[in-house]
Amino acid sequence: MYCPKCGAANQDNATFCSSCGNPLTAAAASPVPPSNPVERKSPIIAAILNFFLFGVGYLYLGYKKVLSIQTIFFVAIVLIVYIVLGFFTFGLLELVVGIFLAYDGYVKARGERGYLGTDPEYLYGKPASQY
Repeated sequence: MYCPKCGAANQDNATFCSSCGNPLTAAAASPVPPSNPVERKSPIIAAILNFFLFGVGYLYLGYKKVLSIQTIFFVAIVLIVYIVLGFFTFGLLELVVGIFLAYDGYVKARGERGYLGTDPEYLYGKPASQY
């Protein structure tokens, strides 16, 4: 079924849209794609922003919360972790964290779930029940 809000394809038994978090009901969801679906963000840009700019890709994707904290604070925490890990491990663990964030941003931009807690209840800063 397709989301009536953003046009993303979802599994037939899905409760929420995997792309925008909109609640899906049998009556509201369409079995065919809408004629003018919303354009998704670029996975490559999200990955690059997450890798080089400490998680800014989550802001680019529109997430208001990551790991249940505001995205801007998450970016600040990741910056501090980058500095500390870079100092004590000569950049090796900093590289690993950067690759992890880049891959997570890439996966989320493709409309998949990803690894960090940015589930639909965090998207746009509202619980899923308030959509």
